[in-house]
Amino acid sequence: MRLLRDQVLEPTEEFPTVRCWKRYALKKLIMRVVRTNSSELKASVFATAEEVIRSLLKIGWLKTIPLESLDQDAVAMYFLEMEAREGDMIDPLEVLQGYMPEGVLCYFGVLSYLELTTQIPPFFHVASMDKSPLPHEWRESSLHLVDEGSHYKNPMGQEIFRFEGAHCYKTRRNAALVPGIQLRNFGPRATLRMTTLEQALLDALIYPTQCGGQSVVFEAWERGVERWNSDRMADYLLRINKPSFDRRVGAMLEVLGFSNSSSRLYDRLMGVRKNIGSSTSEISLLNGMSYLGFNEQWKVRIP
Repeated sequence: MRLLRDQVLEPTEEFPTVRCWKRYALKKLIMRVVRTNSSELKASVFATAEEVIRSLLKIGWLKTIPLESLDQDAVAMYFLEMEAREGDMIDPLEVLQGYMPEGVLCYFGVLSYLELTTQIPPFFHVASMDKSPLPHEWRESSLHLVDEGSHYKNPMGQEIFRFEGAHCYKTRRNAALVPGIQLRNFGPRATLRMTTLEQALLDALIYPTQCGGQSVVFEAWERGVERWNSDRMADYLLRINKPSFDRRVGAMLEVLGFSNSSSRLYDRLMGVRKNIGSSTSEISLLNGMSYLGFNEQWKVRIP
């Protein structure tokens, strides 16, 4: 037990949280501990990973995370908090990070975690990153249907389980559209890999449904522009290099009455606006939503 405990004292790049584990990942870790410490362990004390898990459950260092699965292939996950206090809370974001250690948390759950919305998320997302270049025939019009690069038919992604009533989804996103990723401390034995505040605001414009809908998006932007790093937003827009993203940001700032004429972001947005011509197609402020109002300068439909 001591050797295993030493392996789960701090989060690592491979395992951002060392408290929430899928059954397979935990068994793999236990077997690795046995292999790397075979000289210290006596043959008589060797135990299978299953036996170790049963022992941990018996002494209370390991607890089953209650998940509701939608099919027969139930996801088994555990909360490994040695000497944990009875009733310790587990956050859906940490459960999802444990489910997909290499994944990036995004959308409504991140907006809530960053306190950009006062609404309680009924669902959470974790995304795998597709690092292949965007297809040459890439069209933004498809973005409101599924994440770019995703093979899931449901625009929300694939529901993997429900935790405490919340729907938990996995999806796949193209890394070219997600330059803003960060690691945030989540206690002494966990970190969370999630989108930054600026990326979360961009996501809210492009994926409003996954971010909770119009009311959540506007609340997030009203709160976000008071706290964001506008230079960082300008950098993300430069790296994404899709003028329609800039146009939505510019139109949203005008809707909110927010102005900052001495910033890199302002300079970039004005450069994009100068290139908007009569042949530029109209887009909606929130991708996939219809509005009657129209911002002529940005050619963006607005509420």
